[in-house]
Amino acid sequence: MEKHLINNPFENEMDLRKRLDSAIEAYQNGVRCSCGNDIWVVGSASLGNSCFTCITGESHPNEDFEIDLALKKRESTPGLKNISEMNKTQIKGFFDDDGYEINSELIKKPSLCLICLNNDNPKEEILCNMTRHDQKDEDEFKCFAFKKK
Repeated sequence: MEKHLINNPFENEMDLRKRLDSAIEAYQNGVRCSCGNDIWVVGSASLGNSCFTCITGESHPNEDFEIDLALKKRESTPGLKNISEMNKTQIKGFFDDDGYEINSELIKKPSLCLICLNNDNPKEEILCNMTRHDQKDEDEFKCFAFKKK
């Protein structure tokens, strides 16, 4: 809050606090960006409930801030199970190279996907999710199956 007010001296602190509280409440209630990703609380306080990528056009927040509450929620996401600890008759879904379950609902959708013909195509969903997950730590998202709408 202090850094934002220093960088934006004409910002009304009470108004900013109300908008930030509203964005926090939305995040805690599971409100998502129109692309399906978690909202970026800090950015959403000024620009509406959207994710980092939709607000900035960038894939990853290299030097941008987020409130601790939102970071802790992401770190403590339930369901991170290793395939070796699961009942063999109940194994389904995706797993990473280390054997940990991948929750496809938590895979971030880059903005490039929003203008792709394959977006929301059930026949392409598995391939798209694998591509997105594979590049989750990359600075730039590249998809060789991309077809502009």
